[in-house]
Amino acid sequence: MTSPPKTSSNQPQAATPKAANSAALPPKAPAAAGKSGKSKKAKPYAIGPTPDDVCGSAADKPEPRGPQAPRITPDQRFTALAHNQQLYQVALAVLPEKHDGSNGRPPGFPPYVYLIFAASISIFGSARSTQAHLRRSLYREYLKQGVTECLGPQEADRLPDTGPTSSQWYYYRLKMLGVLSGLREASRDARIAQAFGVGLLGTAGPRGTWIRPNRSQVIHGDGTVMKPTDQTEPVTVDEETGEIRNHYVDPDASIQTEGGGRQVYGSKYLTIVTRLARMPHSRMILNIDAVRHRAKPLDPEKFNEAAAAVKMAMEVLAAAPGIKAVTYDTALRGVHSAPFIRQGGVVFTRRHDGIKPHEVAECSDGKCTHSLYAAAGRVCERRITVEGNTLYSPLPVREFEVRGNGKVRFYHVIEIPCSSGEHTMRIRVYATEEDREIGAGGQGGKFNRTEHLRQVPPETPAGRRLLGFRQDSKSTNSRLDQAFPHERLPAYGSKAGLLIVIGFAWAQNALTHLLHRLTK
Repeated sequence: MTSPPKTSSNQPQAATPKAANSAALPPKAPAAAGKSGKSKKAKPYAIGPTPDDVCGSAADKPEPRGPQAPRITPDQRFTALAHNQQLYQVALAVLPEKHDGSNGRPPGFPPYVYLIFAASISIFGSARSTQAHLRRSLYREYLKQGVTECLGPQEADRLPDTGPTSSQWYYYRLKMLGVLSGLREASRDARIAQAFGVGLLGTAGPRGTWIRPNRSQVIHGDGTVMKPTDQTEPVTVDEETGEIRNHYVDPDASIQTEGGGRQVYGSKYLTIVTRLARMPHSRMILNIDAVRHRAKPLDPEKFNEAAAAVKMAMEVLAAAPGIKAVTYDTALRGVHSAPFIRQGGVVFTRRHDGIKPHEVAECSDGKCTHSLYAAAGRVCERRITVEGNTLYSPLPVREFEVRGNGKVRFYHVIEIPCSSGEHTMRIRVYATEEDREIGAGGQGGKFNRTEHLRQVPPETPAGRRLLGFRQDSKSTNSRLDQAFPHERLPAYGSKAGLLIVIGFAWAQNALTHLLHRLTK
């Protein structure tokens, strides 16, 4: 163990936060009566300052802000939807055109009209409002112009002189739910192809590095709970009159906890999105699915949020190898990040509270010995200060190495300051078989390396930059909530809700695609 560094007036002391701030802050008032007055237990160690390294410097300028997004009217959104070539291709390839049997109501409209109807619900707020708009001559003309451009004038002449009713929509929706899995996958592939067309996913435009990827090379995931109707009980009894009322209740909704501990009643949906840097209305939704939020026996067809996030991100990565990074919230733990890292991606999440420092290696050349620990998401040197406190001093990362083609391996080449000369050491930041078997340092138990050591440490300029990119997911969820009155999804059941969310993605991506065509 090296001797602790000498303290001076221009070097911060390694005291606990309480001791360091006691002289600058006024004394606290005594606890109010009836309260225990207990404070949060201080950590038995301190983390040193973040050094300047390949992850950025404190002097780095923040990312420049992009231009303000212009207002988009419902007419523009519907026009973009009606002129989206990929939408017609998916509808004609996946959706049934006629009734399955000899009996039953005929569809009345081609299948692409009902996919446009599903997407328009997020534009107009409900099926009844969509019916009212599509029965107007203005929107029928928008639709006819789109069909003429994408399928030809003869197909446009086949369209009826009126728009579909909500009754026709609900009847055909049952057939759409029967092929929902195929519709989700075909829509995902079409959206990824559209993303390539506008310069996303690393195929065109500027390319970044692993530490600082271009925004178009980063995908962002997030889950959101969509609220159904406000009825949670199938039968209610009026306490005054004794009247018994039956209600239609969402069979898949339940009370769930979102970020910040807020409880929400509904079903959860997960989206994977990306966007161009400093380009308004350039967001593209790449992948969507409903995720499990109840016990597995009650909902065996779905994955839980973390497992679904990995599956969906891997689906996008398989189709778009130019992706360099994925960002997510703390629902994604180290064990979930490992598969994506093995395929050559950087995973960025915030660090979980309560993760204790863990020994990862020891550097010794006979003259000195340095104990290296994983703390604050990066490699730190453990020291004991003159006050007898434990200090984990972050070590600068001088190089971020990427090796391999099939299974990619990531390393931090760290620098260890020492009075006898600086040392360098290569530390793995990907999960290994050794970690799963014996643990680091020869200790028993497993070592969750990707949980303790992050490829891009959160408390760095590069980490804060990637954290800012996650606002795309939040904006997507906010836009999804605001698309419907009272932020309630107009559907019962997670499958019907997923169909509406798939339509929302078509409307969002069609707008991005059209605006890109107009600006070329």
